[in-house]
Amino acid sequence: MIRRLAVLLTAAGLVSSAGAGEQVASYRGEGETAARLFEQYDNDGYSLAVSPGSGGSIELSVRVSDSPLESVAPFPTGRPRDRALAAVPERDAFAERLARGATTQTDAVARVLIGLAALVRYDPDGVRRQEPSAVFAERRANCIGLSELAVDLLRRVGIPARTVQGVLKSEPGSPGYDAAIGGAYHRWIEVHYPDRGFVFSDPSASVNGVDARYLPFGRRAYARPRGLKVTPVAFSGELRYRRIAAGAARLLLRAAEP
Repeated sequence: MIRRLAVLLTAAGLVSSAGAGEQVASYRGEGETAARLFEQYDNDGYSLAVSPGSGGSIELSVRVSDSPLESVAPFPTGRPRDRALAAVPERDAFAERLARGATTQTDAVARVLIGLAALVRYDPDGVRRQEPSAVFAERRANCIGLSELAVDLLRRVGIPARTVQGVLKSEPGSPGYDAAIGGAYHRWIEVHYPDRGFVFSDPSASVNGVDARYLPFGRRAYARPRGLKVTPVAFSGELRYRRIAAGAARLLLRAAEP
């Protein structure tokens, strides 16, 4: 599988391409939890601005660019495996095999996330255990399990990462769809690059970027928010991420500067 990953990465064109696309979206957040959950949120390629609206609502303005990730951070990173993680030889070895051969952190992140998507099949089952050990053993997970295992694997090869909670706008009938928010409560990740700061990835969908349907919470919600309503106001633009197959998954890849 590792050799196939190298071919996939080459074919995907993980270097920059001419021009850049952009998406801009706006939403209205309502309910007593809206102002508490959403706040200004910026990282490389993504910005969420929050402003007061009428009648106690808030206005959410999202801007996303697919311009190449201009990181030259080397790999290996020089950081040891996160000492907060328990030593698990199987997961340590798997993460190291996926990242082997990468010379930049952008390349290493892509290799790990593509390898994870090829290994673990997305399963919306909310009853299935989602901790990294269970996901790695059972090879199935929803967005929670995929994100938790992604962070676990990245940290095992010295790449700082953390999970993010929020709303993913989606269509009726999609996994976890909630009509009040016009999408699903979702989990994805942020990876820290020493020269670019944090960068979003969604282990179930994308590497080093997301689109304007993602609305991160500024703080963790330990219980499902009550009474939250998120209504789309406007959506425009197009992102030109590369598309790649990883097992049964289909991922979008943001280009990186060589």
